[in-house]
Amino acid sequence: MNQRVWWLVVLGLLAGCTTLSEGPVLEYRLADAGAAQTLDRWYFEGRLSFVDERESVSASVNWRHSNQVDEIELVGPLAQGRVRISVSGDVVAIDDGEARRELRGDVDSMVEEGLGISLPISALRFWVLGASQPESTVTVQPSGFFQLGWLVIFQEMLQVERVALPRKMSVQRDKTRIKLFVDRWDLS
Repeated sequence: MNQRVWWLVVLGLLAGCTTLSEGPVLEYRLADAGAAQTLDRWYFEGRLSFVDERESVSASVNWRHSNQVDEIELVGPLAQGRVRISVSGDVVAIDDGEARRELRGDVDSMVEEGLGISLPISALRFWVLGASQPESTVTVQPSGFFQLGWLVIFQEMLQVERVALPRKMSVQRDKTRIKLFVDRWDLS
């Protein structure tokens, strides 16, 4: 078999091994989020931008969730600046490559103290799935909802395996805006 044909076969086999089964882009419906909310494990790779009155940050994001821990890695443009956030219960560990700190208390307050930006991790854990945070009041909006003072809008949803998950979303409160674009989902 010539080398060119062999490489085409290898690439075809690798493409068939992907854990992401994507379907067509869908419109957001909060009622569809129930299946996503029950996922025990998930992972995504994407891009995140954060803007408030003091900061403007763009980063690639890798987020791995299990029932015990959320591991979030943010990497700045051209791989400059890497921050790893680990959340388990009320313990937040932040590793910026120079130092690792463990903080206890309200997760969102600890992340803000550690990073200097208001990133609502405890709710984002649900919002990135297209779901609302359980036990918090939700006001349904076109293409999203209003919860905990944040407006959550889903611009694109994607069928992944049998679950509708966000591909593109934005979160806004006052002058703080977070945008997320997911490049790849893995539900295993």
